[in-house]
Amino acid sequence: MDHIEVKAPARVTIGGEHSVVYGGPSLSAAIGLFASAKMSDSGNGKLEIVLQDLGVSKNLDAAELEQLYADYSTRDTANPQGIADYVSKNAQNVGSKVLPYATIAARLFGGHKLNPIGARVEIHSEVPPQKGFASSAICSAAFAMALIRASGMMLDDQTIIDIIRDGERIVHRAETAGRIDVGPVYFGGFARFSAAEGVKKEDISAPLNLVVIDTGPKPPTAEMVGRVRERYNKDRDGTIKIMRNIDACVEKEIAALKIGNIQELGKEMSRNHALLKELGVSSEGLDRAVSIAAENGAYGAKLCGGGGGGMAVALVDDASAETVVKSLKANGFEAYVTSIEPKGAKDSKISYDG
Repeated sequence: MDHIEVKAPARVTIGGEHSVVYGGPSLSAAIGLFASAKMSDSGNGKLEIVLQDLGVSKNLDAAELEQLYADYSTRDTANPQGIADYVSKNAQNVGSKVLPYATIAARLFGGHKLNPIGARVEIHSEVPPQKGFASSAICSAAFAMALIRASGMMLDDQTIIDIIRDGERIVHRAETAGRIDVGPVYFGGFARFSAAEGVKKEDISAPLNLVVIDTGPKPPTAEMVGRVRERYNKDRDGTIKIMRNIDACVEKEIAALKIGNIQELGKEMSRNHALLKELGVSSEGLDRAVSIAAENGAYGAKLCGGGGGGMAVALVDDASAETVVKSLKANGFEAYVTSIEPKGAKDSKISYDG
């Protein structure tokens, strides 16, 4: 068996958080932090899945993959409890941390006749979990693409994206999970998502310098989505007005990127943050980080992800990047410069010596 490594980049959301849940568009971008999946021969006649960062591994034979596929493919997708029942049934035997990857392998095995038996896939990520970088999605993407690349099988983009999303469905116990995150992780560069149009890669080549800011712990995204739902139920018209203004920010961000107008992009990012703050999903730390970035030369800044804490992102140029980072660090934030990663999991394959 060829020894290969596939890398998948993390993603940041440039615009559209929360509004996307209500039909609006979102814009995300891949950045230069990665998860990798190294594939080699297991030597034991089974599929060996190794989660290096967690010290967890699991061997699965063909019969186990067949049973997982039978359970997964017959779940009730129209009932939110369907995916939860599948997880409850299989998590103890397979392991809750391994089940997302085992499910991807089972679908490839049972649904697409890709045989991963005899492979050892070791997954490692440099992306911190639960910070708004789509850490689980990038691990699922690297794992799925390692199996697909090693097999030589040709599958269309949307099928592969849906297979990667199987891992997200398990992690989040939701059929809709991964809709936003997987696009930029798979394609690289910029990707747009809406419920009506699905995910598509945006033809944008503008180089960007971003400062990624860790403002501290964040609540689960589901909690923040629930907070917005409560607001929506209490004040539907007011909430929808904010969301449609967020949608307008996203459209203006895309237009600005396509003509390379970085100043306008920064302006819309900051406007997007103000609207998310009005929606009730910012935090004192996020607002403070955004203000410090703006006061020290950033074109714009905003929270990134579900909000309530976690990550923010600031748009900078070469001249302001160091000043913004130093100012944030002086105020107790972790911050560093990154750039847009043009290559996603789709195009990543590296041979290595085992």
